[in-house]
Amino acid sequence: MSLTVRIVPMAKSIAVTIRNDLSVENQKKYAAAFAQVGIDAAKDKNRQILGRVPPYTVTVDGVRGARLESVNPNGGNIIAEFELIEGLLRWIGQQLIDRSPFTSGAYQRGHTLFADGVEVTPGAVIPDAEEYVFTNLVPYARRLEVGKTKSGRPFLIQVPNKIYERTAKDASRRFGNQADIKFGFRESMGAYKLQHHQASRDFSGGSLKIRPGIRKDRRRGSAVIPPAIIIRHRKS
Repeated sequence: MSLTVRIVPMAKSIAVTIRNDLSVENQKKYAAAFAQVGIDAAKDKNRQILGRVPPYTVTVDGVRGARLESVNPNGGNIIAEFELIEGLLRWIGQQLIDRSPFTSGAYQRGHTLFADGVEVTPGAVIPDAEEYVFTNLVPYARRLEVGKTKSGRPFLIQVPNKIYERTAKDASRRFGNQADIKFGFRESMGAYKLQHHQASRDFSGGSLKIRPGIRKDRRRGSAVIPPAIIIRHRKS
């Protein structure tokens, strides 16, 4: 008889063979004890890395929160899933820094994490939240992300542009089994507001013309909505 024990995010599952000469109750106890050893080892490892044990859930034969001893020793499975959201967030934050252009350093320092709308102090313990958002509040963050010059080339040339979009895609590929990670544009507290109207311009016919009317998002006082990476706990 055998069952499968899986500790997420470990890369593989472990097949456990259980002696046939044991009673069903003893087989269940043996399976539960084996799984508990793996769970305790994962807890210790996370404690060493993070300084604490992250939240985790145990699913036994498809039943979340069931007792380990309730497992079917013949073909059953036990899955322990650890929420490593903190490690994920720190990875994203470091990638944004590493991929940033550097002149004054303002953009690199401007990457900010919000937990349910509340700014997280760099280096502090990251609180539990339903939604985490990385964004950058310097006035030109949006331009660095998607802006182009008159010739049509990306505004940013020191490093590849679309810093937030690329990082979100890489994070989703790497941590997609742990969280829902998406790129977008998100207005947040502290977003830069236009100091002057920005009229639409028309270069057709070889001359510059100012079109009548000003879009709402180009009026003085309107917020410049910066790029963002939105992270939410993965739904079971």
